[in-house]
Amino acid sequence: MEERMITNYREVSLDTNGKGGDRHYKNPLTKTYQYEYALYLAVSELFGSVRPLSMSLESLKLYFYELHVSKDGGGNSGSREGLVREMRKLVSRDVTGNIIFPMMDVCAAEVMAVPDEDGTHRFIFTDGVYGFGLKLRQDAGHPTGIELDDLTRKKQVAVCDPM
Repeated sequence: MEERMITNYREVSLDTNGKGGDRHYKNPLTKTYQYEYALYLAVSELFGSVRPLSMSLESLKLYFYELHVSKDGGGNSGSREGLVREMRKLVSRDVTGNIIFPMMDVCAAEVMAVPDEDGTHRFIFTDGVYGFGLKLRQDAGHPTGIELDDLTRKKQVAVCDPM
């Protein structure tokens, strides 16, 4: 019996003993992961540079690169450019102006993608002093907004108490 090589990371053999099974499994969170990576790209454009600290971003990138590149350059909603454009609109509406991060356009930030219990991810951007977390809000698999968490460290002022 001829065995076929798996050529796509989405093709997962659910059969571990070789007696058949579904060889073409598609992760139900594929579209969510594609939107999340597009969100990461859109927020990364706000910074001078971004350094990823999480391997989760690499797996999200694989899902994102499954999307086609639009040939006309305009990008429909099913293309990479279309998803990034859609996330840029959400970022300008929900993130820009709602966080404290001075000179972020020249700042180098570190980013982590932290998985939540439901399989989605929360992104944390920080430069060590200022920081924020964000998570994509969805309704029926389509993004509706971005949840923000301000993680800016408040500077502690030491008060001398003369005795």
